[in-house]
Amino acid sequence: MSKITFADVVHYSISFSKEIPAQALLLELIDTPWVQRLRDISQTANTRLVYMFSEHSRFGHSLGVAHLAELVMQSLEKSSADAVSEYRLAVAAAALLHDLGHIAPGSHTAYKTWFPDGDDQHEEISCRIIKNDIGLNEIFKRYDQKLPDKIVSVLSEDAKAPAWTRELISGGGWNADRGNWCVVDSIMAGTSYGKYNIPALTDALVITPDGHLALRENRLDAMMHFAMSRHAMYRQIYQHRVLLAADMLNKAIAKRARMISTKLNFCDDTMQHVLSACSAADLSLEDIFNMREAWWRYHLMHWAESDDNILADLASRLLNRNLFKTVRVREDDNRDELIKETEHVVKSAGFDPEYYLHVVSNSNVNQSDYENSMLVMLDDGRVLSLSQAEPLFESLVAEAEHTTREWLVVPAEAKKLLGRER
Repeated sequence: MSKITFADVVHYSISFSKEIPAQALLLELIDTPWVQRLRDISQTANTRLVYMFSEHSRFGHSLGVAHLAELVMQSLEKSSADAVSEYRLAVAAAALLHDLGHIAPGSHTAYKTWFPDGDDQHEEISCRIIKNDIGLNEIFKRYDQKLPDKIVSVLSEDAKAPAWTRELISGGGWNADRGNWCVVDSIMAGTSYGKYNIPALTDALVITPDGHLALRENRLDAMMHFAMSRHAMYRQIYQHRVLLAADMLNKAIAKRARMISTKLNFCDDTMQHVLSACSAADLSLEDIFNMREAWWRYHLMHWAESDDNILADLASRLLNRNLFKTVRVREDDNRDELIKETEHVVKSAGFDPEYYLHVVSNSNVNQSDYENSMLVMLDDGRVLSLSQAEPLFESLVAEAEHTTREWLVVPAEAKKLLGRER
């Protein structure tokens, strides 16, 4: 059997066969410019400033998601072949292409950087690309004339697509997307927080009579292992206070660049369009295509030499890892008074609070699972939500709701004047 194999840090090897239609489709899509572009989109953004080996890209992650989706569909076909067949190609393609709409710097971080008051629109942008890119559509339509619409229906949670197709890629609990980034990001950070029993979950999913994806009851322990791993990844990596502080530098840089956009010492056409846009939806696909990590860092290097002292300082801080520091807002603090005092201290240290004082907090990562719960098929045939079937998951959600932490983010000089160690 003719196949192509990719080395992988989690799965060791990912193989796609040219003789299996869904996998042959994946191999063609992998070689397209839009998928290859993902090599220059950081998976975890500023995490590399805290965990030094976190330099990996969306490309490897996307192949991993496609691999997990293939494993699940091969398992589902054993018991629900008819239910799987119509969307077999669409789900495989959607798994690979779901992150096409990510931009620099750093995927999710980019949307917070450029459009802090808006939503993360990478899924909507992915659908735009799938519907409009000529090269992709030439490939799609060789397999199925309706394939582009089917892929978009899966990624946009359109009611036309069976529920299991959406839930496999972006549903609550475990899905192919989370299932891959949780362990990949953990390994690349040099930690073991995100590791879990992958085969125990990929082999334990079924399609319910009404078309939803469900976990067999006998694998609830494996599901909870994953839930705890994901929880730890957020607490220890994605919401690390130093990482949150670094992300505030991104936002401050973009804010200052937008403020002085007509006076920037360097600004290419794409950057001009980004700085004048209200959301990613305002940008052309050409601009989206150009928004890569190399593009971002090239602008940073120029801006570090700007005549504007604020922009030059902010860009230099990010390039040289001279990051802002955090001040924990404690339970016994008068929050408003602390912010007021810190604002005064920031000014006394010679900084503009507009760019040098920020407030950050961690978020409840399980809230979406509560609202869009994974289903569990009990041994007696009943179907319950994950929180109903597993009390420990309910406890995990409740614990997350009561452990919100908040920090003020300021330059080291201001923190020293404030007299707070943490």
